[in-house]
Amino acid sequence: MGLSKKTFLYSILLAATMVAFIIGYFVFMLPSLYVDYVMKSNLDSAIEIQKGYMENGSYENLTVKNPAGAITLEIPKEGDTVYAAGKFFKLTAEIQDDELEILLNSFRDMMNGEISFEEFQREIGNLEMEKFDLENLFSEDSPIRMQVEGIENQDIYTAENIKSHMISENLLVYEASVSDENYGYTTYMAMGWTQEAFVITILPTMTPKMEEITPVVMGSLPMIVAVVFLLVLISSRFFSGKIVNPIIRLAGYAESAKISGNFQIEPFHGESRDEIGVLAETLNELYGKLGENYLELEEKNRMLKEKNERQEVFLRASSHQLKTPIAAALLLVEGMINEIGKYKDAKAYLPEVKEQLLSMSKIVEDILSLNYRAEHLEMEAVAIDVLVKEVIKSYEFQMEEKQLEADIEGKKIVLTDREIMKKIVDNLISNAVQYTPGGEKIKIEIGTSALSIRNYGTTIDEKILPDIFEPFVSSDEGRKGKGLGLYIVSYYGRLLGCRVQIENEENHVLSKLIFPACEERGER
Repeated sequence: MGLSKKTFLYSILLAATMVAFIIGYFVFMLPSLYVDYVMKSNLDSAIEIQKGYMENGSYENLTVKNPAGAITLEIPKEGDTVYAAGKFFKLTAEIQDDELEILLNSFRDMMNGEISFEEFQREIGNLEMEKFDLENLFSEDSPIRMQVEGIENQDIYTAENIKSHMISENLLVYEASVSDENYGYTTYMAMGWTQEAFVITILPTMTPKMEEITPVVMGSLPMIVAVVFLLVLISSRFFSGKIVNPIIRLAGYAESAKISGNFQIEPFHGESRDEIGVLAETLNELYGKLGENYLELEEKNRMLKEKNERQEVFLRASSHQLKTPIAAALLLVEGMINEIGKYKDAKAYLPEVKEQLLSMSKIVEDILSLNYRAEHLEMEAVAIDVLVKEVIKSYEFQMEEKQLEADIEGKKIVLTDREIMKKIVDNLISNAVQYTPGGEKIKIEIGTSALSIRNYGTTIDEKILPDIFEPFVSSDEGRKGKGLGLYIVSYYGRLLGCRVQIENEENHVLSKLIFPACEERGER
């Protein structure tokens, strides 16, 4: 359901709730409040009449509800005369019966607190009630002599209207209405006839004016306003929560996507199917697409970084690999020029110079193809022992100069790129030849899981050992362009899936190249 429909439905429900509340108020609460108000008003009117009569001794200038029905009885504290007064009359009753006089005095005693109400009731019970029959009241021997004085010119009632209602052929109703300052009075006189007689019914009624209910309604207005306001507030809070809470969650979802950086976050699960739900689905699709694009970009950046690193290694390897044949050729040429020892026979050593130059040429060719081979590995079965012997052969001159002895043990065939593996082995053996002191030995073991090279008579400074594979890190502080060999070994090892370890052992350095398949099995 869309937000517009939800808002419309909310408006209908809120309006229905308000209507139900107002109807319930007028049906269930207003009548009770009106009754309470009328009863309180009648009580206040009785108190005002009582106080006014006690002050003035008459109904003159008193406002009386239902003037025709209000009567006040006045019993003097002494004497045999009792007075009754209303808005239209004043009655004087003189007691002429001894029993009534005794009863009157008993009433005075009760009001003075001299006897109890129960004793007064017993006095009434002893009274002969036959004396008060209608015949006796109006006879010459009446126990009470009454005198009635009418009060005229009150101008209390104002005639309003007279209506007649013909109900049927033999039933007619006359309606006569008058009013005073507070109420309206309507008298209905119904006349009908049967075959035997005429029947007349008179019914006086009192009709309150509309102004009487106004205070009740006005007194209820604060409660009505408060309840309506509370209902609207609660309903609006609930409805706004249904709309705002998903938006807040969406904002948090967007914030999480921003913080994540790579848009790899849990999709937003919305419960609604309105416009907010559509927005949530759209954001899920958007962040999903951005996440895919980010991963693609990360992969491209990784590949570009590897390519840049490979080119850097290529440049560093170019200079590093050429140093050994160049140094050997320079030693031969310098020996021949200075005619030192056996090098006086130039013709005998010129072929060795040529061999070193050819070696340099081959190294240049190999380096030129290295970048291509790094991107296009040619995996083949390589005999590591054969590869090691080829590399050792290229270092015969340096080893002869330093009187180094090399022992090679074991055989192993590894599926790898031969040329890159050769570069790794060449750098490890080059380091062993370079850093092994004269007269010491180099022991090479080719096991089932790794190639181990031990060069005796030396160790690596423990301070630089943790960073041994970083570029330009070397224990030989006097060499320039130092520390590239193990950096190149580390890079080529990662390229082939190998792992290289360099560590000190007792009086020697152990260089271990763990083959890829063995690395996967965790062999050492």
